[in-house]
Amino acid sequence: MNLPVPLARAAKRWPVLTIAALVASLAAAASVGSGAAAARALPKAPKNITLDVGYIGTNGLFTGPEGFAYSRGLLQKWLKPAGVTSIQTAGFANGPLQTAALIGGSVNLGLLGDTPGLIAYSQGTSDRLINQYGVDNEAWIVARPGITSLSQLVGKTVAVQPESYMDRYLQGLLAQQGLTGKVDRVAMLLTAAIPAVEAGSIDAVVVPPTEALPLTSQGYPIVVKSVTTPKLQGTGLTVVSTSLLSADPGIVKAWNAARDKAIAYAKAHASAYYAYAATTQTGATAAQEKEFSPLSDYPTKPFTKSGLAQLQGTLNFLVSQGDATAFSIKAWEAKGS
Repeated sequence: MNLPVPLARAAKRWPVLTIAALVASLAAAASVGSGAAAARALPKAPKNITLDVGYIGTNGLFTGPEGFAYSRGLLQKWLKPAGVTSIQTAGFANGPLQTAALIGGSVNLGLLGDTPGLIAYSQGTSDRLINQYGVDNEAWIVARPGITSLSQLVGKTVAVQPESYMDRYLQGLLAQQGLTGKVDRVAMLLTAAIPAVEAGSIDAVVVPPTEALPLTSQGYPIVVKSVTTPKLQGTGLTVVSTSLLSADPGIVKAWNAARDKAIAYAKAHASAYYAYAATTQTGATAAQEKEFSPLSDYPTKPFTKSGLAQLQGTLNFLVSQGDATAFSIKAWEAKGS
């Protein structure tokens, strides 16, 4: 079969059985679910626009402030004056799967990590960047009992989602410590990697903090947290298809204005927001969501100086590793963003 570009490239870098599992999970991974800064007026747009929104998550619930607003019917309300009459959502286990859906046309607006977004665009996808919806995305390395330092992972196996911001973090960290090639990286989705650590078949896994809870709650040690190397932390991107931009050039301003409202609404209803955010993760509590994914990580501007610096740093690293070709991030941005 012919693989979409991001998965085809991944097939050259990861074990065949792992890539086959990724392709097989493409259909199953998608689960269709049902302030002053926000004062900008929504632009006029053609009628009867349908948004097919992709996000990263496996619990069937649209994540982040946008997802919270969607769950209360507000995102739909705010976008209706812009001609959006329907919003469909789909959760994906990782960025490359969502990118494949964007290429295939089943998603026309997607929220995903910066690493898969950068790799896909550098390889020829025709999407456009409209915002960085999140910054300072954390990653932890959690290991089986007895492993408490990065050096103890030499010669051992660490699972990481392929072409994710966590993959970029691990590669960058190993490079900084002079351990490139000394730790065996294996591509696995978190839903498989976490049980594999518990079973003892692999030694460690790279995870977002809230996804680490099934392991840390059992006493599995955290080897390292990405906050110690902030320049290696990831960001979240929102991209749109060129077909959607052609049908509705105003969608960029419309979505970003609605996103501003969603952040303001979440901050005004913080307790309810963190309770909702906890339901989108496996085993997380509202308090843990507040600690590890605070609303302060969602900038109210489409792009910030620090966020763009992180994004450029990630691109530079991917280029140096041969995982992406260089391009202008500014040229990637959609007009009006």
